[in-house]
Amino acid sequence: MTLDLILSIALVALVVVGAWAAVEVALTMRSARKDVSALTNSAREVVEQTQPVVAKLDGIMDELEPAAKRVTPLLEKTEAAVSDATVSLDRLNGILEDVSSVSGAASSVTGAVNRVAESAASGVAAAVSRLRGGSSPAPEALPETQSASEPAPAPEAPTRYVDYGEVASEQPAADDSNQENK
Repeated sequence: MTLDLILSIALVALVVVGAWAAVEVALTMRSARKDVSALTNSAREVVEQTQPVVAKLDGIMDELEPAAKRVTPLLEKTEAAVSDATVSLDRLNGILEDVSSVSGAASSVTGAVNRVAESAASGVAAAVSRLRGGSSPAPEALPETQSASEPAPAPEAPTRYVDYGEVASEQPAADDSNQENK
């Protein structure tokens, strides 16, 4: 009997341990089901919240697609406009060079005309002086505001024009001939 008793006690202990294990498995399954249910609900909420965002992004992409197709032709037009502007600036540079050379030639011509006029005025003054008083050479013609005791002013140097940091040509005769050929 002792063996039967030990076996009976072991069998009862085994049944109790089995029942306890079944209860633990059931409790774990119930807890897991609650956790899975909560996780599923949370995932549904996240999906529901992201659906409007995804829909908005989809709408934005649909709106951007035609605009993206227009960017390439717009860039090509911009490139053409920049090229045209560069050509125009090159032409303007040429025009400004022509204006500079014409201005330098005009300055040289003005200086030559001034020298001729001064020479003619001196000649006329000398002739008038000879007619008045005889054979003494006439003094150089002085402006009305200048007295005979004051020294004559130094002749002015011809005006020079600057073109992009360089002085206009030193040979006005060459500029004059170039302008006549144009």
